[in-house]
Amino acid sequence: MTNNGGYKLEYLEKYQRRSSKPSGNKNKGDKNKRGCLTRALILFVQLGLLGLLFGILVFVGAYIYFSNELSDSIDQVVAYRGTGVGGTPRFFDRNGELLFELTTTEKRLWLAYSEIPQTVVDATVAVEDDTFWTNYGVDPAAIGAALLNNYRNQDGRPVGASTITQQLVRHIAFTYEERVSVSYERKLREIFLAFIMTQQRSKEAIIQMYLNEIYYGNLAYGIEAAAQTYFGKAAQELNLAEAAFLAGLPQSPLDWDPYTNFEAAKARQEFILDLMVEDGAITELDGEVGRQTPLRIQPRITANEAAQDVTLEAAHFVLYVQNELERLYGPDAIALGGWQITTSLDLNMHQMAETAARDWIASRTAAHDVSNASVVILKPGTGEILAMVGSLDYFDESIDGQVNVALSPRQPGSSIKPITYATALQRGWSTADVLWDVPIELDLGGGEKMVPTNYDGYYRGPVLFRDALANSYNIPPVQLLRDVGVPNFVATARNMGIESLREPPGFYGLALTLGGGEVPLIEMTHAFATLANQGQKPRLTSILKITDSRGNVIFDAQQNQLPAVNAIDPKIAYIITDILDDDAARVAAMGYNNALELPFPAAAKTGTTNDFRDNWTIGYTPGVVVGIWTGNSDGRPMIDSSGLRGAAPLWNSIMQTIYADPEMMQSLWVNGRPPANGFIQPQGIELRPVCYPSGTGGSSCTAGRNDWFIVGAPVHGNARISYNPNMGEHLGAWTLSTMPLPAEDAQRILDAQPELSNGSKIPRPTECVINTTNPPENATVRLYLPVPPFYPDEVKARQWAQSTGYRMAPPSVCPLSVLRGSPTSTPEGE
Repeated sequence: MTNNGGYKLEYLEKYQRRSSKPSGNKNKGDKNKRGCLTRALILFVQLGLLGLLFGILVFVGAYIYFSNELSDSIDQVVAYRGTGVGGTPRFFDRNGELLFELTTTEKRLWLAYSEIPQTVVDATVAVEDDTFWTNYGVDPAAIGAALLNNYRNQDGRPVGASTITQQLVRHIAFTYEERVSVSYERKLREIFLAFIMTQQRSKEAIIQMYLNEIYYGNLAYGIEAAAQTYFGKAAQELNLAEAAFLAGLPQSPLDWDPYTNFEAAKARQEFILDLMVEDGAITELDGEVGRQTPLRIQPRITANEAAQDVTLEAAHFVLYVQNELERLYGPDAIALGGWQITTSLDLNMHQMAETAARDWIASRTAAHDVSNASVVILKPGTGEILAMVGSLDYFDESIDGQVNVALSPRQPGSSIKPITYATALQRGWSTADVLWDVPIELDLGGGEKMVPTNYDGYYRGPVLFRDALANSYNIPPVQLLRDVGVPNFVATARNMGIESLREPPGFYGLALTLGGGEVPLIEMTHAFATLANQGQKPRLTSILKITDSRGNVIFDAQQNQLPAVNAIDPKIAYIITDILDDDAARVAAMGYNNALELPFPAAAKTGTTNDFRDNWTIGYTPGVVVGIWTGNSDGRPMIDSSGLRGAAPLWNSIMQTIYADPEMMQSLWVNGRPPANGFIQPQGIELRPVCYPSGTGGSSCTAGRNDWFIVGAPVHGNARISYNPNMGEHLGAWTLSTMPLPAEDAQRILDAQPELSNGSKIPRPTECVINTTNPPENATVRLYLPVPPFYPDEVKARQWAQSTGYRMAPPSVCPLSVLRGSPTSTPEGE
């Protein structure tokens, strides 16, 4: 026994003895560690089980919720047969005149899977989802690739990698705003719904719904409507070429619209045929036959529809508005909302322009082989489109009447030159600058050369800035563009409203200023509207108001009016406008009483392309801009037809008719006020005397005029010249002190000049410039023509000056030997 109640606890004593040893502490630590790990493992397993249970509950709940949501959407799709619930969409002009009623929804029919051609199914699967028959509604590999692409291109638009099933659930379960939004949350919902649909519906049912519901553009929902809209036949009658063509449209109906971009849609069809060959759906021979099979697209509005008791006015404009609405709100809104659309069009003005164009072309067809015309009329203060004549007859297949020429890129000829001159004014040039209208050779690359000529085949030598633009001489704008640079020209054009010059600047070259890039009439007219609006680019407006079938206002231009954009300096816009309105300045090339002269202030510019393929005239007053194109839709040349004779008379007629009609004039009012009678002079410009080239050569200017200048603007110089000419004393000329140059010194200066590629140089100089503060007594002060900034132009200009008696500023300063031989001279720096 011990003190513990008299008993001896042997087992406790042994334990105490063991625990008193040092090695016992280590074993105890190991046990504690194992216990912690065990408890952590148990806790982790418990949390995992709870998380799994929670995930299962969330998945089941989401599955039930989304299944119900998807089920309702599927039921709506299956039950829908193409009858719009909101009433018939209608388009009206600005005065309430009915233009058109949409009846396209009647073509929407639901097809059974067995009624859909296998070629349509195969083409659709090949281009949209090549794993459709085996995936679970989503394609993990494609999603992974899309995520990687989005990570690498975070500034670009995210790539979606949607399967056919995903596209279908997106179309039937999401609103238009959700469909076009960029949202990863929406993408996850889309993936989940696609997975559910694959569990609940067969692949045949899914592709059937997709092909009956997907949008093919131009209000064609489903393959049957698409077949009827584009080919005028039932879907079951489609051949391989047509099936592949239609399969390419749903991914981007606006970009691949056959009516506005047939070439791109055809290229996509050929791409799809190649995919079908790769997938084994068709043979190589089938693919080649499909590529070669002609595609005959029928008009968007058929002659049969027009022959029925249906109002149809301004067909091209209505379709333009329809595309705008689709771009802004999606096609569902038009078809299902029963929208009543009040457009910007003035139907009276449009019909007047259309009739005038038809009469004008009819009077010239026999003699000049011209068959078509287009007219665009804008209100510059608001950008409203008052008229859009896309062709003379929408239903005339001989002129490709369904093609809207107003939206079709064509070469604009000289009508684009005001962009060059506006860019030059931005870069320091002025109306005092002299340009040289002399023969030059342009290197177009690839061994091609171009020698621009004027319309009449003559050259004028030295001309002032105003005269060069007013008379549309071809060499001066090339010199200007070489100086200001093609990128600056393109930037100015885009700022003013020309969006189609999307190629890199090097693609165009200097021929761009002569119309070497293709642009549509509506963009050219928009750019001239910027000039008419004092340098403020108005936003093109075709829609004034939208109400739904219940009268609710969807859009009101008065409440949603966006301000004009600052495009160019209003002072520059005024100077260009003043030149284009200068009837006296253009007499040299266009004669008196030409078609650009109006009894009221109006600025205008003509354009003619090579071989007379296109005639243009675009002109404006403060209240209206009218753009004219005449030619042949197939691009064949006309016979001896220029912009001045082939388009300007039509422009003149339309302009005078508008200003003589009080009702049409009412459409030009802005905010309750009529347009100004003349162009408004902005602050910051002034009139100053300018010397004509013919007035130079003596000690004073003998002939000149007043012209507009920007107050405080720097004078445009020439960095190649080794002296500082006096350019301010007599604008349009350099006032210089000169001396005769001895033959030996003249030869040394000539030898130092570089040769052009053809071996030519400047003529041997006969004078030199005294660049001193105290010129010799025998020096002569004289007015000289400025030296061009580009050396090859200088060579041509000096050769011209020598042969015609003009005096151009000497190429160099006087050598010291010349100055030392003259009394009272003090060379600078000595």
